[in-house]
Amino acid sequence: MIRSPSFLIIFVILFVAISLYQIKHFITKKEIELAEIKNNVIRVKSDINILNAELSYLKRPDRIEKIALNKLGLKEISPSDIWNLKDLVNVTDSLINGKNK
Repeated sequence: MIRSPSFLIIFVILFVAISLYQIKHFITKKEIELAEIKNNVIRVKSDINILNAELSYLKRPDRIEKIALNKLGLKEISPSDIWNLKDLVNVTDSLINGKNK
C-alpha cells in the first residue's frame, strides 16, 4: 500500500520531470528562432552593403553630369549665372519698397 507521503513524492517527481521536459522544448524552440533571426540579420546587413555600393555607383558625379546634360537638358554654369547675394538683397528691397509706395 502506498502511503500519502510517498504518493506526494511521486507526484512531485512527475511534475518536475514534465516541467523540465517542457522547459527544454521551449528553450529548443527559442534557440531555433534565435538562429533564424541571426541569419536574417546577416542577410539584411549583406543587402545593406549591396545597396550602399549601388548608391555610391549611382551618385557618381560624372554619371549625374551626363544625365543632367543629356536627359534633363541642363547646361553648365557660366560666370554670368553666378550672382552676388548683395545684388539679390538690393533687388528684393527695391521690389518691397516699390510696392509699398
